[in-house]
Amino acid sequence: MPRASLSVDRNISDELSVQAQREGKTLYSFTNEWLDTASKISAEGGTAKDILGHWRLCSVLRQVDIITLPADFVEELILRMYPSEKENLFKMFSDLGARLVNLTKMAAPEIEQLASLGRDFADVIPIKKMEIVKAEGNSVQVNIVGAGRRIETTECSFEFLKALLNGYGYTVSSHELGIGTIRLRATKRGL
Repeated sequence: MPRASLSVDRNISDELSVQAQREGKTLYSFTNEWLDTASKISAEGGTAKDILGHWRLCSVLRQVDIITLPADFVEELILRMYPSEKENLFKMFSDLGARLVNLTKMAAPEIEQLASLGRDFADVIPIKKMEIVKAEGNSVQVNIVGAGRRIETTECSFEFLKALLNGYGYTVSSHELGIGTIRLRATKRGL
């Protein structure tokens, strides 16, 4: 195959050289490998933004032994446990949020970045929309759509979210729950 020239910004060229050297490859072979992969992904409808989001997702999930289960199965499991084990169920979701916060902080160190991470996770969890907006003072407004198909699941999702926000140093000061929707305000502690 004949060679062709390709112009890139200097900072991109420098970074590619660093990464090629780190992997023990020539710049030519390293760049060809990545461009070949990018071309295949693009041909199947993927974008650079998609790939970066999936990479962040994979880098977080690799840190945890995870199984992806169908949402219907999880909903049914929660529905069966809820009447007799509600408090234990809430505690399990809260504990999960507390355990995962250190991982989420690696991918999203600031609370405002958590919404972007949530969008990355939208491919493996049923969240349709997640936004975190600065409110007055040291508060944030969090809006989530897709937090369950039943109120019981939404309540469990809320317990998970409260623990996650707590790990970022925020305390929930008010909230509204509907089937699949969570709207809350949280305030930064210690300011």
